[in-house]
Amino acid sequence: MTASSKAWDGLTTTGQLRIGVLFAGSRHKTFTLRVPVAGDMVVAQQLHPQGPLQLITVEAYRRQLLSLGDIPLDSLTTELLLEQLAEVDLATLAEADEALEKKLALPSEAAPSTGEKLSTDSSATATA
Repeated sequence: MTASSKAWDGLTTTGQLRIGVLFAGSRHKTFTLRVPVAGDMVVAQQLHPQGPLQLITVEAYRRQLLSLGDIPLDSLTTELLLEQLAEVDLATLAEADEALEKKLALPSEAAPSTGEKLSTDSSATATA
């Protein structure tokens, strides 16, 4: 494990793109995404101050990607993702990012706020 990957130990998720990114004649589908940091969005907005939200989003995910198949990190550019990343795969990255944030949330933040706990406590009290 490299020092860089140790820095993100426990703060990543891996997944599989449905279509993958074409690079060097192969489709690369397996990815590792790290937790977002404040600088991801700031740098994305600085690089593309007049850019549409989707461009800024792709730039932020590019920064979060620790790996995508066998694509070398210096070749994993925003331009490559803009040209090769299918919308369904962009949605997969968004879902992985959201799931990672939920996984890292405090238990009280991750719990549904639908009143399930309340109704469980009420039923336990009613039968007592």
